[in-house]
Amino acid sequence: MDDDPAPVERRRLLRTLGVGGIGTVLAGCGGSGRSGSEGERAGTDTSSASASGNGPNALEGVRVRGDGIRVRRDGGWEDFLVRGVNLGMGKPGRFPGETAITRAEYDRWLDAMAELNANAIRVYTVHPPAFYEALAAHNADADQPLYLLHGNWLPADRIEGETTAYDDGVADVFDERVRTVVDVVNGNAQLPDRPGYASGSFDVDVSAYLLGYVVGVEWEPQFVARTNADHEGGRTDGRLVRATDAATAFDRWLARRLDALATYAAETYDHRRPVSFANWPTTDHLSHPAEPFAWEDEVSVNPNHVVAADAFDPGVFATYHVYPYYPDFMNFSREYVAGDGDGTAPAAGYAGYLDDLVAANDHPVVVGEYGVPSSRGNAHEHVGGMDQGHHTEAQQGEYDAELFEAIVGAGTAGGLVFAWQDEWFKRTWNTMEYTDPDRRPYWLNVQSPEECFGLLSFDPSAGITLSGSDAEWADATRIASGSASPAVSLDDGYDAGRSLRELRAAADEGYLYLRLALDDVGDAFDWDRTRALVALDTTPDLGNTSLLLNAGVDAGSGVDFVVELGGPEDSRVWVASHYDLFYYEYSERDGVLDPAPYASEPDNGVYHPVRLATSYPLRIPTQDRTIPFRSVETGELRYGTADPTAPAYDSLTDVHADPDAGTVELRLPWQLLQFRDPSTRTVTGDIWQEGLDAGERVDGIGLAALTYAPGPNGAARDLPAPSNATDLLPADGGSIETVSEFGRFRWDTWQTPDYAERRKESFGILRDAYGRY
Repeated sequence: MDDDPAPVERRRLLRTLGVGGIGTVLAGCGGSGRSGSEGERAGTDTSSASASGNGPNALEGVRVRGDGIRVRRDGGWEDFLVRGVNLGMGKPGRFPGETAITRAEYDRWLDAMAELNANAIRVYTVHPPAFYEALAAHNADADQPLYLLHGNWLPADRIEGETTAYDDGVADVFDERVRTVVDVVNGNAQLPDRPGYASGSFDVDVSAYLLGYVVGVEWEPQFVARTNADHEGGRTDGRLVRATDAATAFDRWLARRLDALATYAAETYDHRRPVSFANWPTTDHLSHPAEPFAWEDEVSVNPNHVVAADAFDPGVFATYHVYPYYPDFMNFSREYVAGDGDGTAPAAGYAGYLDDLVAANDHPVVVGEYGVPSSRGNAHEHVGGMDQGHHTEAQQGEYDAELFEAIVGAGTAGGLVFAWQDEWFKRTWNTMEYTDPDRRPYWLNVQSPEECFGLLSFDPSAGITLSGSDAEWADATRIASGSASPAVSLDDGYDAGRSLRELRAAADEGYLYLRLALDDVGDAFDWDRTRALVALDTTPDLGNTSLLLNAGVDAGSGVDFVVELGGPEDSRVWVASHYDLFYYEYSERDGVLDPAPYASEPDNGVYHPVRLATSYPLRIPTQDRTIPFRSVETGELRYGTADPTAPAYDSLTDVHADPDAGTVELRLPWQLLQFRDPSTRTVTGDIWQEGLDAGERVDGIGLAALTYAPGPNGAARDLPAPSNATDLLPADGGSIETVSEFGRFRWDTWQTPDYAERRKESFGILRDAYGRY
């Protein structure tokens, strides 16, 4: 391994990409069970194998031919282009291993998937019996049936460390779990209660709706390399699936797993379907000389080395999870991007890669995962704008549609969008150390892209849509109120626009909400004559006791964050430098940013913009250049409306300014304010003493707001007064130079999050795209 620490950090990113939703295990398809430790088959009578085969949507056969998949229905074979959706097992308040999705939810979601014009659904593991019951019920008479690609997870400890695929027990576990999948699909399993796994009676046969099996996970290249180094490759003589002479040891191992799967299904249930294993660009069998990290192009898992025997008519297909922004060769390979990787049409490089992938594969290629998230945060940048995050719901839909068009245009057998629902339990490499891993499912972190890939949103409960609705703030806490006149009058005709009448606050599973009410701003906010700051004291005994932008106002207790409200082009969140997670992680701990000696000193008076890392430094081998460490200013605030029913809806809205009401509404993501878990009011503690996982429970937070008249550079202009503020809440007996006591806001903690399902804007856009094929 390279001694450079960057590959270690990239591995942190690698493990968060394309994960189907399993928390402490890798999501994918693993083995299944014979009677015994995994579960019991329901009995020896296999007559139920054809129980679902009589409906109008039953598949009489599936096979791969040429570059596609063909299905037999009503006695005739037809081409089948996969227009699919990936379905995980996460929902708010539950880890996926709790298998808590209900029959009503499955019914509702499957009907919605059909409305999406999807024809396929992929699951990564055995779901609870309610899923198979709902699928059978939906397909019994659906105009748009949904056909199943089934997999299972593989425990992470079987892949990590110094393990190889041939270690004792790995194949046994894999095969055992695959057999359980086959039993479940055929409605013939009784699985015991076990933490992390579905259980119950699986007596509904959905085998007639099975499109195929996709086993395994996104294989860690080090795991594959260890396996190939320690074991022999070459041909296998499986009954139904075989490895070729050119197979590596790992290819050979996979061929045996697929043969065991296909043979078990055929012998036990007289049921045959195409088989595949999960793969991804990191272990494709193409060469990527522009890839900055050698281990990303170190080994191949080659589907061409795994073939169907003559006796296995359904055949083998290749499955790849392909995203536009990762690995980095997507951004810097000249054959995929214009010039030196400085820009290209969004999907052009993606399409170019798919063209190469399809050409290199002897089997039909299914893109098992594709998509972009509608998160506020961003974790990785793409030269054409298809970043891993910071997309509106509409942009998400447009990009997903564009990616699917590229998938079809490349001659694949289709693709499955990742994912159906947002998954609150997920983690992303550039935020995961900032939150409590045991509490992630209990709140929505829109700063984490991995949580927000879904077409289905779980909207938090407050119902504040940043739309100017006074009724939405009726139950909010009044933090402070003021008079109709500002503390300092400038007699410039705009004093009423700087007069703070009220500050309110509310909270829910996703955000802290704030509303400032001003006396009268006229027909429109004049940001050249009035601006505002909101100070937040989130953590006891930390932060700065002075504010920024020449406000001239001191705070009796430390200010951890300041929200600057200067209009659509000049609004952001600032963090006290001593409390800046980004600076501490990437400068003090990792040493990739220049040091700022003042930051180690408490109450140093300096504030930093709030940033998120998007990439460590990258050395591009083919271009003899190094791309420096990259980050984005995630503290920049966006103006608009967050009302999904409004024509101008913008899902990334942070601020809504309503001149008619004289109000400014804000919603601030909890993680932007460095809360590790808002459901227990746990905030980041003293990172200089305890590191990034420092946490402290608080009774609430302190809030204060002020207005000022800006000068040419946006900072407060100097006034002949004790401070440069024009009004202040909470008011302190007329004092304008000191916040002697913050207004306090305390919200109720929760163990069960409240939320409402909503189809994102992306749903309708992808529905139209799927409907064109």
